[in-house]
Amino acid sequence: MEIFGIGIDIIEVARIKLAIERHKTFIKQIFCFEEIKFSNRGVFRYEELAGRFAVKEAVFKALKIGWRQGIGYKNVAVLNKKSGAPYVVLSGRAKEICENLGIKKIFVSISHTKELAIGLAIATL
Repeated sequence: MEIFGIGIDIIEVARIKLAIERHKTFIKQIFCFEEIKFSNRGVFRYEELAGRFAVKEAVFKALKIGWRQGIGYKNVAVLNKKSGAPYVVLSGRAKEICENLGIKKIFVSISHTKELAIGLAIATL
């Protein structure tokens, strides 16, 4: 297994929270239905959303491409296995680019505090 690229991104949780509160369409433009989770109190888990956003950015960096190349944020879905481990599901242009580059797997990791979230992605051939 050969590494094609590594990406990392960090974001302030407050930035994501503010974007969601100020722009009603933000959450639907960035996240798919399966990515949006609520706490037991019925409110957004902003730390998790920020972490998912950071992973999306890290995937763009690992693939050495960006949203300017026709990839939308929703083309990179960041989901969790039953164990809680994150993984990505690519669709549309992101999937097409990966197939053309020969990318076989993208490994991801997420971590967050109340203030910051970080995402890491490693794309392999």
